Amino acid sequence: MTTDDLLFSCRRYRHCRQKLPASDLYRDDTGVMVCKPGMCPNGKNLNRQTALDLQLQLRRQRNAVKEANNAKESLLDQVHSLQERLQVALDIQDAGDIPTIESKPGTSRSEAIPVLLCSDWHCGAVVKPDTVNGLNRYDVDIFHDRVAALFRNTAKVVRMVRSTSDLSRIVVWLGGDMIDNQIHPEQIQTQELSPTQQLIECERAIIAGLNYLLEDKGFEQVIVPCSYGNHGRTTIKMQADNAHATSYEWLMYQNLRRHYKGNDRVQFHVSDGNILYLDVLGQKLRFHHGDAIKYGGGVGGITVPLQKWVYRQDVGIRADHSFFGHFHTLTMGQNWSVNGSLIGPTAYGLKLGFPPERPQQLLRCIDRDRGFTISAPVLTD
Repeated sequence: MTTDDLLFSCRRYRHCRQKLPASDLYRDDTGVMVCKPGMCPNGKNLNRQTALDLQLQLRRQRNAVKEANNAKESLLDQVHSLQERLQVALDIQDAGDIPTIESKPGTSRSEAIPVLLCSDWHCGAVVKPDTVNGLNRYDVDIFHDRVAALFRNTAKVVRMVRSTSDLSRIVVWLGGDMIDNQIHPEQIQTQELSPTQQLIECERAIIAGLNYLLEDKGFEQVIVPCSYGNHGRTTIKMQADNAHATSYEWLMYQNLRRHYKGNDRVQFHVSDGNILYLDVLGQKLRFHHGDAIKYGGGVGGITVPLQKWVYRQDVGIRADHSFFGHFHTLTMGQNWSVNGSLIGPTAYGLKLGFPPERPQQLLRCIDRDRGFTISAPVLTD
């Protein structure tokens, strides 16, 4: 008798002690003799493949139930959202009585004075498109075109302000760097005009602009405060005590004042110092080209050093508002304004990482009753 002929008890189930030949049994992980898959005489032991199939089927059914529950929750959320939207729509539909806004034709008008900032024209500079990635082009002809556009568009803004305010005066600040000059070697190499020729062209453009404003009979007076910049100097470095005496622009301002001598509608204020003060409708205005302020490329830009400079100046003579040029970036703060430029983007500015800004100048209106009101960039391109 061989081992296969012997019968052994299956110990898979406690109540089952079926006698099976050794060939139908094997030892499980615990060493107990149990029947092989499919060899159970009671039919309780399935083969391995059938068991795996049942397990996979069970897993699929569980996943299907889970997905169905998730879909149910999603549908419930959608129903809740739609109910909320429906309720909002019903609430809007029943808005109740709508108030009526009544016009007040008798609203009082107050006097206002626009302040036009004219600075950083850089007459005589040449900007070639290839040097600024096609962002700009500038020469003497374009300079005259932009000056003309500046005063035309200023008149448009003035007409809008006159719909609510009385405008009989305007301030036109000539804020420096009106000419480009030849203080750097590259300017000598690229410019078409000498500094004296630049003065002549710039003076012609200013007279044309002021005459255009004087054609507006509504302006009884054109007030022209003048500040010299750092580009118009005749010295290698900017000086302090006699900066006006070494400035081409200061000379041009004197010529302009003589040109309008005898015209009571034009009033010039030419500063011999770096800072000029002017009282307008109860507001003390401070004008400075801006070259005395250095910020060294700080993360906050010009804002922090400019505010510090204003604070130090207010210790001596307090001003309600300060106007600056020089930085070619139109910016406004609570008590200061920085003008844009007429020249627009340059190769020098792009090299230093300054963001290119379109040619524009700033106009701000001062109302006798309300203080500063409308502020508008006057586009020139």
